[in-house]
Amino acid sequence: MKSHVIRKTDIPVQKVDWGTLQWLVTGAAGTSRHMTLGRVTIKPGQANPMHKHPNSDEILFIVKGEIEHALPEGGAARLSAGDCIVIEQGGPHKAKNVGKSDAVLVVAFNTPERKAENVGAPGAEA
Repeated sequence: MKSHVIRKTDIPVQKVDWGTLQWLVTGAAGTSRHMTLGRVTIKPGQANPMHKHPNSDEILFIVKGEIEHALPEGGAARLSAGDCIVIEQGGPHKAKNVGKSDAVLVVAFNTPERKAENVGAPGAEA
């Protein structure tokens, strides 16, 4: 058994047009053999592209702000701080910040090597 302490100062920030991604725990980083954990920030009025994860479920927990999340089965769910959504493997989805300040989300995947594929029009990585 082995523990890993991840300091906020050690987490690279990946900037995209709509916000930022920070991967705290991944197989590639050697911090988990079973999961991926990240922090996502979405700017007001912005959205990540429609995408899917062919190799994992995704859990999103809203820490701050308000988002409208497109659902794989159609429609959308409005979520705010304290809410959580689970998207099953392969389900196309995206999140749009509908608030006036940054939306901050914690995202978890049940694989150490999360894959993402954009669905529809090309765009920034999800």
